Amino acid sequence: WRPYRRFQKTQIQKSIFHLLSILMIDQKQTNKLCLRWKGKQRRIGITGGIASGKTIIGDFLYQAKKWPILDADLYAHEALRAESQIYKKVLLRYGNKIIQNSNKNDQIINRKALANVVFQNDHEKKWIEGIIHPFVNKRIGEELEKLKSKSVVILIIPLLFEKNYTDLCSEICYVDCTRILQLKRLQSRDKCSLEEANQRIDAQWENSFKKQFADHIINNSNDDDTWKLQLKKLYKF
Repeated sequence: WRPYRRFQKTQIQKSIFHLLSILMIDQKQTNKLCLRWKGKQRRIGITGGIASGKTIIGDFLYQAKKWPILDADLYAHEALRAESQIYKKVLLRYGNKIIQNSNKNDQIINRKALANVVFQNDHEKKWIEGIIHPFVNKRIGEELEKLKSKSVVILIIPLLFEKNYTDLCSEICYVDCTRILQLKRLQSRDKCSLEEANQRIDAQWENSFKKQFADHIINNSNDDDTWKLQLKKLYKF
Protein backbone atom coordinates (compact mmCIF):
# COMPACT_ATOMS: atom_id res chain seq x y z
CA TRP A 1 0.00 0.00 0.00
CA ARG A 2 2.73 2.47 0.95
CA PRO A 3 4.77 1.93 -2.25
CA TYR A 4 1.57 2.43 -4.24
CA ARG A 5 0.84 5.67 -2.36
CA ARG A 6 4.35 6.91 -3.11
CA PHE A 7 3.94 6.01 -6.78
CA GLN A 8 0.53 7.69 -6.86
CA LYS A 9 1.92 10.88 -5.27
CA THR A 10 4.84 10.98 -7.71
CA GLN A 11 2.46 10.49 -10.63
CA ILE A 12 0.23 13.33 -9.46
CA GLN A 13 3.26 15.62 -9.13
CA LYS A 14 4.36 14.74 -12.67
CA SER A 15 0.89 15.39 -14.04
CA ILE A 16 0.71 18.79 -12.34
CA PHE A 17 4.13 19.76 -13.69
CA HIS A 18 3.12 18.55 -17.16
CA LEU A 19 -0.09 20.59 -17.06
CA LEU A 20 1.77 23.70 -15.91
CA SER A 21 4.22 23.36 -18.79
CA ILE A 22 1.29 23.29 -21.22
CA LEU A 23 -0.25 26.38 -19.66
CA MET A 24 2.99 28.22 -20.39
CA ILE A 25 2.39 27.93 -24.15
CA ASP A 26 2.26 31.46 -25.51
CA GLN A 27 -0.47 33.04 -27.61
CA LYS A 28 1.50 32.55 -30.84
CA GLN A 29 1.62 28.79 -30.24
CA THR A 30 -2.06 28.73 -29.31
CA ASN A 31 -2.93 30.46 -32.57
CA LYS A 32 -1.05 27.74 -34.48
CA LEU A 33 -3.25 25.10 -32.88
CA CYS A 34 -6.27 26.77 -34.50
CA LEU A 35 -4.82 26.77 -38.03
CA ARG A 36 -6.51 24.62 -40.69
CA TRP A 37 -5.86 23.57 -44.29
CA LYS A 38 -7.83 25.80 -46.68
CA GLY A 39 -7.33 23.86 -49.92
CA LYS A 40 -10.04 22.07 -51.90
CA GLN A 41 -9.03 18.62 -50.66
CA ARG A 42 -10.76 17.53 -47.47
CA ARG A 43 -8.10 16.38 -45.03
CA ILE A 44 -9.40 14.71 -41.88
CA GLY A 45 -6.79 14.71 -39.14
CA ILE A 46 -7.25 11.96 -36.55
CA THR A 47 -5.40 12.33 -33.29
CA GLY A 48 -5.73 11.53 -29.60
CA GLY A 49 -3.74 10.25 -26.67
CA ILE A 50 -1.62 7.13 -26.94
CA ALA A 51 -3.72 3.92 -27.06
CA SER A 52 -6.94 5.88 -27.51
CA GLY A 53 -7.96 3.97 -30.65
CA LYS A 54 -6.83 6.22 -33.53
CA THR A 55 -5.78 3.37 -35.82
CA ILE A 56 -8.96 1.32 -35.44
CA ILE A 57 -11.05 4.42 -36.15
CA GLY A 58 -8.97 5.28 -39.22
CA ASP A 59 -9.25 1.71 -40.48
CA PHE A 60 -13.02 1.75 -39.95
CA LEU A 61 -13.37 4.92 -42.03
CA TYR A 62 -11.20 3.41 -44.74
CA GLN A 63 -13.34 0.28 -44.89
CA ALA A 64 -16.57 2.30 -44.93
CA LYS A 65 -15.59 5.21 -47.18
CA LYS A 66 -12.43 4.02 -48.99
CA TRP A 67 -10.67 7.23 -47.99
CA PRO A 68 -6.87 6.79 -48.24
CA ILE A 69 -4.92 6.91 -44.98
CA LEU A 70 -1.56 8.47 -44.20
CA ASP A 71 -0.29 7.19 -40.84
CA ALA A 72 2.54 9.13 -39.17
CA ASP A 73 3.45 6.11 -37.04
CA LEU A 74 4.20 4.06 -40.16
CA TYR A 75 6.59 6.74 -41.39
CA ALA A 76 8.26 6.87 -37.95
CA HIS A 77 8.84 3.11 -38.28
CA GLU A 78 10.12 3.64 -41.80
CA ALA A 79 12.61 6.21 -40.47
CA LEU A 80 14.22 3.46 -38.38
CA ARG A 81 14.42 0.88 -41.16
CA ALA A 82 17.71 -1.02 -41.29
CA GLU A 83 20.65 0.87 -42.79
CA SER A 84 18.83 4.20 -43.09
CA GLN A 85 20.74 7.28 -41.97
CA ILE A 86 18.46 7.74 -38.96
CA TYR A 87 18.87 4.07 -38.03
CA LYS A 88 22.66 4.51 -38.08
CA LYS A 89 22.50 7.65 -35.92
CA VAL A 90 20.28 5.91 -33.37
CA LEU A 91 22.53 2.84 -33.19
CA LEU A 92 25.59 5.06 -32.81
CA ARG A 93 23.99 6.90 -29.90
CA TYR A 94 22.47 3.98 -27.97
CA GLY A 95 24.39 0.91 -29.11
CA ASN A 96 23.69 -2.44 -27.46
CA LYS A 97 20.99 -1.00 -25.19
CA ILE A 98 18.50 -1.02 -28.05
CA ILE A 99 19.73 -3.86 -30.29
CA GLN A 100 17.33 -6.78 -30.64
CA ASN A 101 19.70 -9.03 -32.55
CA SER A 102 23.40 -9.10 -31.61
CA ASN A 103 24.47 -10.37 -35.04
CA LYS A 104 26.52 -7.48 -36.49
CA ASN A 105 25.28 -8.31 -39.96
CA ASP A 106 21.63 -8.27 -38.91
CA GLN A 107 21.16 -5.65 -36.18
CA ILE A 108 17.52 -4.84 -35.50
CA ILE A 109 16.38 -2.03 -33.23
CA ASN A 110 14.32 -3.21 -30.28
CA ARG A 111 11.60 -0.57 -30.34
CA LYS A 112 10.45 -1.30 -26.80
CA ALA A 113 13.99 -0.83 -25.48
CA LEU A 114 14.29 2.40 -27.47
CA ALA A 115 10.96 3.61 -26.09
CA ASN A 116 12.13 2.91 -22.54
CA VAL A 117 15.20 5.06 -23.14
CA VAL A 118 13.44 8.07 -24.64
CA PHE A 119 10.37 8.10 -22.41
CA GLN A 120 12.53 8.15 -19.28
CA ASN A 121 14.68 11.05 -20.41
CA ASP A 122 13.32 14.30 -21.86
CA HIS A 123 16.68 15.17 -23.41
CA GLU A 124 16.82 11.87 -25.30
CA LYS A 125 13.17 12.20 -26.30
CA LYS A 126 13.83 15.62 -27.84
CA TRP A 127 16.92 14.30 -29.61
CA ILE A 128 15.17 11.40 -31.31
CA GLU A 129 12.10 13.48 -32.18
CA GLY A 130 14.46 16.02 -33.73
CA ILE A 131 15.68 13.49 -36.29
CA ILE A 132 12.50 11.44 -36.82
CA HIS A 133 9.84 14.14 -37.13
CA PRO A 134 11.46 15.99 -40.06
CA PHE A 135 11.49 12.64 -41.89
CA VAL A 136 7.84 12.00 -41.01
CA ASN A 137 6.89 15.51 -42.14
CA LYS A 138 8.70 14.97 -45.45
CA ARG A 139 7.00 11.60 -46.06
CA ILE A 140 3.54 13.04 -45.32
CA GLY A 141 4.21 15.84 -47.81
CA GLU A 142 5.31 13.34 -50.46
CA GLU A 143 2.25 11.15 -50.01
CA LEU A 144 -0.14 14.11 -50.01
CA GLU A 145 1.34 15.14 -53.35
CA LYS A 146 0.64 11.65 -54.73
CA LEU A 147 -2.94 11.81 -53.43
CA LYS A 148 -3.72 15.38 -54.53
CA SER A 149 -6.41 14.15 -56.93
CA LYS A 150 -8.35 12.47 -54.08
CA SER A 151 -11.25 14.44 -52.63
CA VAL A 152 -10.71 13.15 -49.06
CA VAL A 153 -7.59 11.97 -47.22
CA ILE A 154 -7.24 10.76 -43.63
CA LEU A 155 -4.16 11.80 -41.65
CA ILE A 156 -3.52 9.77 -38.49
CA ILE A 157 -1.01 11.82 -36.50
CA PRO A 158 -0.54 11.05 -32.77
CA LEU A 159 1.40 14.28 -32.09
CA LEU A 160 -0.72 16.41 -34.39
CA PHE A 161 -0.96 19.30 -31.93
CA GLU A 162 2.44 18.88 -30.27
CA LYS A 163 4.30 19.00 -33.61
CA ASN A 164 2.15 21.64 -35.35
CA TYR A 165 0.45 19.57 -38.05
CA THR A 166 -2.85 21.44 -37.65
CA ASP A 167 -2.41 23.44 -40.86
CA LEU A 168 -2.28 20.18 -42.86
CA CYS A 169 -5.83 19.31 -41.80
CA SER A 170 -9.10 20.86 -42.91
CA GLU A 171 -10.68 19.37 -39.77
CA ILE A 172 -9.43 17.55 -36.71
CA CYS A 173 -11.16 14.58 -35.12
CA TYR A 174 -9.98 13.92 -31.58
CA VAL A 175 -10.33 10.39 -30.20
CA ASP A 176 -11.04 10.76 -26.51
CA CYS A 177 -10.36 8.07 -23.92
CA THR A 178 -10.04 7.93 -20.13
CA ARG A 179 -6.56 7.59 -18.68
CA ILE A 180 -7.52 4.37 -16.91
CA LEU A 181 -8.50 2.77 -20.22
CA GLN A 182 -5.40 4.18 -21.92
CA LEU A 183 -3.25 2.49 -19.28
CA LYS A 184 -5.12 -0.79 -19.65
CA ARG A 185 -4.84 -0.80 -23.45
CA LEU A 186 -1.22 0.35 -23.46
CA GLN A 187 -0.09 -2.31 -20.98
CA SER A 188 -1.93 -4.99 -22.95
CA ARG A 189 -0.73 -3.82 -26.37
CA ASP A 190 2.92 -3.05 -25.61
CA LYS A 191 3.46 -5.45 -22.69
CA CYS A 192 4.79 -2.61 -20.55
CA SER A 193 4.57 -1.92 -16.83
CA LEU A 194 2.17 0.54 -15.21
CA GLU A 195 5.05 2.95 -14.64
CA GLU A 196 6.17 2.72 -18.28
CA ALA A 197 2.61 3.23 -19.50
CA ASN A 198 2.23 6.33 -17.33
CA GLN A 199 5.53 7.72 -18.67
CA ARG A 200 4.34 7.33 -22.25
CA ILE A 201 1.03 9.06 -21.54
CA ASP A 202 2.77 11.89 -19.70
CA ALA A 203 5.13 12.41 -22.66
CA GLN A 204 2.13 13.82 -24.59
CA TRP A 205 0.07 16.91 -23.84
CA GLU A 206 -2.96 16.51 -21.60
CA ASN A 207 -6.07 15.22 -23.36
CA SER A 208 -8.23 17.95 -21.83
CA PHE A 209 -5.96 20.62 -23.29
CA LYS A 210 -5.84 19.23 -26.83
CA LYS A 211 -9.56 18.49 -27.05
CA GLN A 212 -10.45 22.17 -26.98
CA PHE A 213 -8.63 22.69 -30.31
CA ALA A 214 -10.35 19.81 -32.11
CA ASP A 215 -13.32 20.19 -34.46
CA HIS A 216 -14.92 16.87 -33.53
CA ILE A 217 -14.66 14.57 -30.49
CA ILE A 218 -15.11 10.81 -30.74
CA ASN A 219 -15.56 9.19 -27.35
CA ASN A 220 -13.82 5.83 -27.21
CA SER A 221 -13.89 5.35 -23.45
CA ASN A 222 -16.07 2.26 -23.52
CA ASP A 223 -15.21 -1.27 -24.54
CA ASP A 224 -18.00 -1.38 -27.09
CA ASP A 225 -18.78 -0.09 -30.60
CA THR A 226 -20.48 3.20 -29.69
CA TRP A 227 -17.62 5.02 -31.44
CA LYS A 228 -18.86 3.51 -34.72
CA LEU A 229 -22.26 5.15 -34.25
CA GLN A 230 -20.55 8.48 -33.59
CA LEU A 231 -18.51 8.20 -36.78
CA LYS A 232 -21.52 7.18 -38.87
CA LYS A 233 -23.45 10.20 -37.61
CA LEU A 234 -20.50 12.56 -38.13
CA TYR A 235 -19.61 11.39 -41.64
CA LYS A 236 -23.14 10.46 -42.71
CA PHE A 237 -22.99 6.76 -43.64
